[in-house]
Amino acid sequence: MSRKAIPAEAFDHGDPRRYSRGCRCDICKKGITAETRRRRYLRATGRALLTTPDRAAAHVESLRAAGMTDAQILGEAALAPDTLYRIVRRSGGLLRKTEARILAIRPARAAGRGSGANVPALGTVRRLRALAADGWTATELGRQAGKHKQFIVHLQNMDEGGQVRMWVADYVRRLQDELAGLAPEDFIAPTLVKRTRQRASAKNWASSAYWDSEDFDDPDFTPALRDDLNVLRLGSHRRREIQHLASFHVPEHEIADRLGMARAYVHDLIRDMGKAA
Repeated sequence: MSRKAIPAEAFDHGDPRRYSRGCRCDICKKGITAETRRRRYLRATGRALLTTPDRAAAHVESLRAAGMTDAQILGEAALAPDTLYRIVRRSGGLLRKTEARILAIRPARAAGRGSGANVPALGTVRRLRALAADGWTATELGRQAGKHKQFIVHLQNMDEGGQVRMWVADYVRRLQDELAGLAPEDFIAPTLVKRTRQRASAKNWASSAYWDSEDFDDPDFTPALRDDLNVLRLGSHRRREIQHLASFHVPEHEIADRLGMARAYVHDLIRDMGKAA
């Protein structure tokens, strides 16, 4: 998927990035001229235009710990998502002017948005894995949460016994609550939804239907996956999945497609559950 380019209007007149995007006003011409002279001076005096990403990465972590979302950081520093994630991974060099923009962001702007205390990662990891098993791609989860998709992938693949910041656990909990019962196909291409479910299934990640809200954070609870169920328990589990989705008024045909069941079977079960109620 192509990334939308940052327009010239996102930068002030006099910023070389506005000039490189087509603005040819006198202020921008002076700005690019000054930038060119600065680069020549740095080269002539043996000072590199690039630096390591370490200071910028550490500052990004402090902003996140203060509760600032990646989307806010990207907006404040006028960065592309891939650039931010490369910085966090401390990969490659970084332009000094880019470092300066990141270091200029003050954590105080994110005050009150969340706690930087560490909490067990178990519930966070399980919730994100369940959403993947439901069909939600990391890209869409990142968009919904205002995070880069690679940060979502990192959380999904981390050790359940690890720790995350409290603000991370809080927004993942809210995200899972908001998406519960929604059909990913209404937001994402069905082929991507199917592929995401297949990948989650290959990793034995349990979908949301396997969990009650309090189970995610319970280290003593282990969801019973299909491979572990005998025939009788499988029937009970399927009824629970169908009942969960039907309670959110998900259409019968979508329930059948999502769970890989025959539509007639789903229809009959919902009808029988209605009679028993």
